[in-house]
Amino acid sequence: MFQLRGLLFQCCLALGMLVLCHQSWADQRVEKEPTTTCKPTTTTTCKPGATTADPGKGGGKDLCEDFQNLRATIDRATLVTIIQTHYECDSKFRRAMSYYNTTRFHEVAQMLQQSTAYRSLLQELQDDGVDTSDLENIVDIIACIILPVAKADNDCDCRAVRGHSFMSDILLAMPKQKVHDYLSLARSEKSNFALLANTLTSPEFQERLRANMVKRDMVRPLRILRRNGWDIPELLRGVLTILSW
Repeated sequence: MFQLRGLLFQCCLALGMLVLCHQSWADQRVEKEPTTTCKPTTTTTCKPGATTADPGKGGGKDLCEDFQNLRATIDRATLVTIIQTHYECDSKFRRAMSYYNTTRFHEVAQMLQQSTAYRSLLQELQDDGVDTSDLENIVDIIACIILPVAKADNDCDCRAVRGHSFMSDILLAMPKQKVHDYLSLARSEKSNFALLANTLTSPEFQERLRANMVKRDMVRPLRILRRNGWDIPELLRGVLTILSW
């Protein structure tokens, strides 16, 4: 089994989970700690072309559709509130979103996907029967999951997210049983998503993941991402938690 098996794709999927919603406003610093709760604004819009598939279906070869279906298990109003509150109150999340909108972010993503490790990863996944069409471009993976969200029309209760990471709030908001049912159905149908999930959650992968996070060709891009608000190890743990439900 390829030594870096699953690592780079886990990074991509984790990046995608972090940008479940995309803030459509410019970065702003909060000058005071508000006391009211964020309410979703009516200007929130779905990503053009987003799937309307039933989240209860196991899915076929389209991994993008599976990612969107997992996103759809979260109550929409809850998801929007989480995003808006973290953007207004969480400087790390705000920094990550601002960096996402830069050319440099795309350059770092390009560094990852052009690496020998990533190309070899895709080949290894293909050898295991996974259709990797939706995994060829890291930015496309993220774009698949993004849901544009407008700025909240009132102040947010920053106390609601104090001490919370964005990923921890997403994990709390995701209905564990629905995700479990989706994964179970995908596995019963031996879908492309099931093949991918089985590979990423295998004990062999977990062992290699721990050993390879410090590999030389990974350290620089991961360090750049972390410096700009993208804590990949934390996000990887969140993604693996979801896939293990």
